[in-house]
Amino acid sequence: MLVVDQINKGDGSLRMVAWGVAAGLGLLLAGLWRTQVVQGEYYRGRQETQSFRSVRVPATRGRILDRNGQALADNQPRYRLDVYLDELVPQFAAEERRLRAAYVAARGLTNALPSSFWGRLAARFSAKRTKTSLGADEREALRRAARYGVVSNIIHEVNQRLGLRVARTEGDLYRHWRQQRALPFPLVNRLEPAQVAVLTEQGWSIPGVELDLVPSRHYPNGTMAAHVVGYVKATEDPDPADERDFDYRLRDHRGEVGLEGAYDRVLRGTAGAKSILINSSGYRHRQGEMLLESPVPGAHVVTTLDVALQRAVEGSLAQVSGEERGAAVVVDVRNGDILAMASAPAFDPNGWIDGMRKADYERLLDTKMRPMFNRATYGSYNPGSTFKVVTALACLDAGVLTPEGARETMRTLGYYRLGRNHVIDDTAPAGEYDFNRAFIKSSNAYFIDHGLRLGLGPLLAYARRLHLGEKTGLRLNEETAGILPDASDIPGAYAAGKTANLSIGQELTVTPLQLALVFSAVANGGSVWWPRLVDRIEPGDALSMEAPERVREGQVRSRLGIPRAHLALVHAAMRDDVALDDGTGRAARVAGYAVCGKTGTAEVKSGRKLVDRITWFASFAPFESPRYAVVVMVESGGSGGRTCAPVARRIYEHLRDRDRGGVTLGGLTP
Repeated sequence: MLVVDQINKGDGSLRMVAWGVAAGLGLLLAGLWRTQVVQGEYYRGRQETQSFRSVRVPATRGRILDRNGQALADNQPRYRLDVYLDELVPQFAAEERRLRAAYVAARGLTNALPSSFWGRLAARFSAKRTKTSLGADEREALRRAARYGVVSNIIHEVNQRLGLRVARTEGDLYRHWRQQRALPFPLVNRLEPAQVAVLTEQGWSIPGVELDLVPSRHYPNGTMAAHVVGYVKATEDPDPADERDFDYRLRDHRGEVGLEGAYDRVLRGTAGAKSILINSSGYRHRQGEMLLESPVPGAHVVTTLDVALQRAVEGSLAQVSGEERGAAVVVDVRNGDILAMASAPAFDPNGWIDGMRKADYERLLDTKMRPMFNRATYGSYNPGSTFKVVTALACLDAGVLTPEGARETMRTLGYYRLGRNHVIDDTAPAGEYDFNRAFIKSSNAYFIDHGLRLGLGPLLAYARRLHLGEKTGLRLNEETAGILPDASDIPGAYAAGKTANLSIGQELTVTPLQLALVFSAVANGGSVWWPRLVDRIEPGDALSMEAPERVREGQVRSRLGIPRAHLALVHAAMRDDVALDDGTGRAARVAGYAVCGKTGTAEVKSGRKLVDRITWFASFAPFESPRYAVVVMVESGGSGGRTCAPVARRIYEHLRDRDRGGVTLGGLTP
């Protein structure tokens, strides 16, 4: 107590020092009180702000419905199995110590730390302990191996209990660790109900593993209308339309093709946001989660399709013998609504949701079957004799053929000789043909003769009035314009040959949808419609007061103004092609339902070698008051009459019963 005695004796210098020390201690205590008490909330909030991370929460995707409200693309809840890495920290540390000891022992080092806490503490202050010789890269490799070893054991136990074959690579775990440690590491994206039942009955005792209930895209009809509906793929990439910055993004799905792709922005809705509290190691605190902004559900897309009719069309197309490769389209001739559109073979869009197995993906790459290829809108084919309807209307419009002159006959030889050396085979036998007989027997010679009299320019001009060679404007990603040549690009020496071929459906290509719109115009008197596939967009929130956004029906692209006399002549010939026993389309005949049609067969050649045959049946019905246009196309078919007309007949039988209110079985009449 020497210092105190000196102060008491009146040592002024020492007294000054004492007061200085006391003042300093007072200032320290005041500062500590100010920091801990007065500004405690400020620093606590600042610490929490620095520990929070923003997470993008995807919205529930809107549904795709048919015209009657039946789901073509829906959402359903599913159970997902996740691993929460923050709960495995003690196991990671224990495994790291074990691997470190084994690694050090294998290298013969003397710097291994004891396994117990007190042993490690004593060793740290021991004079005999040498500095560690493990480099930073070696220590990081041991930590990675430890984490993967623990997670691999968990995956193995999950596989044993549930009979699964889940596999995750060390790279998968490391990327998740570096980029999304605060989020759960996914093990199984979709658990079957039986597997969930096993977990419920046996209890769940694997540390870190939990069941999470999440919404999932679902296509209840499988392959039906797959090319129209499209599919979605999982993605964690930023949304270009969302300018907000997030630390993490929960897995979302993005539309790739079909309506899913074309209306992706509408279907996805608006993502929400939540914040999660993480610790210094990057792990999430379970109680530190807060929703900042609720996601807005995506809107529903209501189509013009009819599920029952779509099923009937695909069922009819599936009855084609041999390898089924084709398309069929049904259009309402009164307004351009697409009621059904099928392409075969198809694919199951459900297979894309969680990623596809390699074997399944390779099957989709088959270069001959091409199941991902939408033949209805992206397949471009020679129309064959179905184009003779256009040739006839063009000749009538130009006066080369008249309703009165249609009764006159011309003699054919079973072929048409063009110049000295070029001979074009005729599918009809030699004989006398007026317009009606030439139409129902599909005489090449008759239509070539009239096409040559018309000329290449007027024939191409009429085809353009029907918008051949142009896209239909359907809002799908997969559509082609087809090919329609320009008369100015064809040298005069070749004009006659090109005209002859064009008159019978060569030298140009069309899609089944384009041809369906052409025959709709023929059926309704000359109105070429913009096709309509979507009827309206409805709010995804059932409580929303927002009105649906409707797509106007019956939008006219152009009007041909076909005179009634011309129309009556062509309609009668198309009716007879189906109704008469010697018509090429007789296999499309439907009892009590007058079908008007035209068959077509186009040969695909490589040089002079025949490599394929494209068969068609293009039609509308009923004759008295046209309502539907039906086009069927089959690759590698026998002929339009033998292959495609029976498909159309089954479709029209369904339409007949549908209009009469009859009962159908699975979309097909019994």
